[in-house]
Amino acid sequence: MRPPSINKLMKVSDSKYAIVVAVAKRARALSELHKKDENWRLSSMVSLALDEVSGGKVRIKYKKP
Repeated sequence: MRPPSINKLMKVSDSKYAIVVAVAKRARALSELHKKDENWRLSSMVSLALDEVSGGKVRIKYKKP
């Protein structure tokens, strides 16, 4: 599975930092769900999180200062 390109990810948000944080949070949540699975790998959770963010399944919210 190929990760989405940076151009596709930048359509989701204009901040690379926000994308990285969203992917990391989603990957951590997925890894907690699949921790008991014998085929668990963090790299596959990160790839799945990248696909979900680029596909619009995960939305990035900004806090107002």
